[in-house]
Amino acid sequence: MSDDDIVWEFDGGDGRTDVLMALVVQQLNALDSLLPEGEDEDDPMARLAAELSERPVELLDSNPALARLFPPALADAKEAEQFRRDAIGQQARARRTAGRTVLADCAVDDGVDDGMVAVRKDHVDAWVTTLAGLRAAWNVELTGSAERQVSVSRSNIRANPTAATICDWLGAVLEDALQAHMFQS
Repeated sequence: MSDDDIVWEFDGGDGRTDVLMALVVQQLNALDSLLPEGEDEDDPMARLAAELSERPVELLDSNPALARLFPPALADAKEAEQFRRDAIGQQARARRTAGRTVLADCAVDDGVDDGMVAVRKDHVDAWVTTLAGLRAAWNVELTGSAERQVSVSRSNIRANPTAATICDWLGAVLEDALQAHMFQS
C-alpha cells in the first residue's frame, strides 16, 4: 500500500484497536444472526429464502440495538415495514462486509508498534458505515431507546457512563474519519 492510498489513520494506541475490534466482532455476530447459518452468498435461492424468512424481523423486533441499524426508510409505516423486511438480508450483508474490512485493516501489522491503523481511500466508507452502526447501537444502550433523534440526558450518562464514553469516543473517531475523507476527496 502506497502512502497515496492512505487517507486517514485511526489512532488505535493504548488498546483502542482492541476495543474497536471487540465492538466490531460483537456487531458482526449480531448481523450474522439475521442471516441463515452457513448461508451461501453466491446461491440466489438461499438468499431469496433468507429474505422471505420472518426470523430476521422477529430478531430486530426483540433487539432494539440491532433494530437501530435498520431504521424505517419510508414515512408510511406499512410500506416501511415491507421495505425493511425485503432489505434486511442485503443490508446485513453490506454491514458485515464493511465490518470485516475494518477488522482486516486493524489486523494489519506493518511492523510499527505505534497503534496507528492506516486506512485506504477505498476503505473509508466501510469504516464510516461500521463506526456509525456501532455508535447507533451504543446510543440505544445509553438511552434505552431505538428512536433516531433521541437526546441523551444527564441521567442516561450517570446510569451508564461506559456507554456514554463509548458513544463519545465512536463519535469522535467517526468525525475524524469523515473530515479526513472530505479533505482527500
